[in-house]
Amino acid sequence: MKLAAQRHYVSGRWHAPVVNANASIFDANTRLALQFHVSAEADLVEEALASAQACHSANDWARDHVGRADALERIAAYLSEPARLEAIALADSITTGVVIGVSRRLTNMLPYLFSGAANVIREGHLSETAGGPCGPVEHFRHPWGPTLLISPWNGPTPIGAHKLASALAAGAPALVKPSSWTPHSALAMFEAIEACGLPIGAAALILGDRHVIGPMLHDSRVRSVSFTGGLSGGRAIMRACSDDFKPAQLELGGNNALVVLEGADIDAAATAIVFGLCNLNGQWCRALGRLIVAAPLKTRLIDAVLEELAHVRLGSSLETTSQMGPQAHVRQFDDVHSAIETLTAKGGCALTATPLSDLPGYFIAPTLIDGCDPQDTLHEVFGPVGAIHTFDTESQALALANGPPFGLAGYVFGPEEHAMSFARDMAVGGVKVNGYSLMSLNGDFPRGAWMLSGLGEEGRRETVRFFTGARVVGVSPQDSLGV
Repeated sequence: MKLAAQRHYVSGRWHAPVVNANASIFDANTRLALQFHVSAEADLVEEALASAQACHSANDWARDHVGRADALERIAAYLSEPARLEAIALADSITTGVVIGVSRRLTNMLPYLFSGAANVIREGHLSETAGGPCGPVEHFRHPWGPTLLISPWNGPTPIGAHKLASALAAGAPALVKPSSWTPHSALAMFEAIEACGLPIGAAALILGDRHVIGPMLHDSRVRSVSFTGGLSGGRAIMRACSDDFKPAQLELGGNNALVVLEGADIDAAATAIVFGLCNLNGQWCRALGRLIVAAPLKTRLIDAVLEELAHVRLGSSLETTSQMGPQAHVRQFDDVHSAIETLTAKGGCALTATPLSDLPGYFIAPTLIDGCDPQDTLHEVFGPVGAIHTFDTESQALALANGPPFGLAGYVFGPEEHAMSFARDMAVGGVKVNGYSLMSLNGDFPRGAWMLSGLGEEGRRETVRFFTGARVVGVSPQDSLGV
């Protein structure tokens, strides 16, 4: 498959990029270079900023709630075309290594993310009227101004689409910067934007590495930032936003615990552990980081996990029979190998059972590390690697689960009422009990991030509201002086 040509979209026009011949996008299955990374020149970044500010200052897009909802539904319809969805899924599988069945499932969410954002407007979540002392009082949400949207290389399609659709719903002119490793779904979304006739400046696509972000991040015309990525990037963005008090929505990953209590269904827990290690090749923010198991259950559980891992089909992400694919690129591959070597050098024992045949890509077998000091496993590997820790009392289990400085997701297996009670004390944004799913428990509930996992909440309504501030307008009585 030939990947779509990379280009920028600014002021309603496509622009040729500057090619960086020193960095390439690779086929994760073969390690073959497919495209060079690209970037944008300073004058194009300035044009994007000026165009976004002009759109915001005109105020027409921000005030036209019905027009924005209609535009989002047109984008959703455009992206519903099966051939377009398939092209995006194939590009994601090639560049991220995620198996094609999962990529298709994620890509099929694309039109619903845009139509769902339209529904946030139509359901009235951006305005309401209530009684006041002298008549009706209006409470409405108005966009802060242009927003910078930075999406990662893992899950680029649903994450990027959620940010873009939410910003458009809010009426905030969107400056979109996808990962240099996986820009292709963003290109497809901007083809839809072009076809659906959005106002000039309502959305711009700027390709490039982190050096492209700096001028936009520090520019006073950018009034908010939504970022999904690593902790170091999140810290840099937060520092840059602090001078101008720019709202920042940060989702920075986690080191998620899966706790197996006494009385748990061992087979169900083993299946969940394998899913947590293998789904998205371990390259997702809610992947398994720490397996915390009641000491009497450890041997039976690990035996069951290794038995399931022995049957995981590791292979090309484009083969429908593959259950797990390669790591996304050489940097990710090297980082995961380095993490395994570091933990084993500190006394850990690597346990794996998945056949790793002579595959040419960035393949790593899912691995559990046993015997490490819990203080050596506080930070996530962000790959198919999980540490094993045991407990004798549930207070120890909770301390282990809440030990890392992250709080994104958690999982608990055990008798349902007891597991629910334990889950309520986990210091994370969301806990799934007796199951491990890619999807949220409830699409209308927020996805929270505690501690170093990020700042703010994401969700169907929450992300749209993030790009806006409250305004309250009404007729007021006149108080007398001195009363």
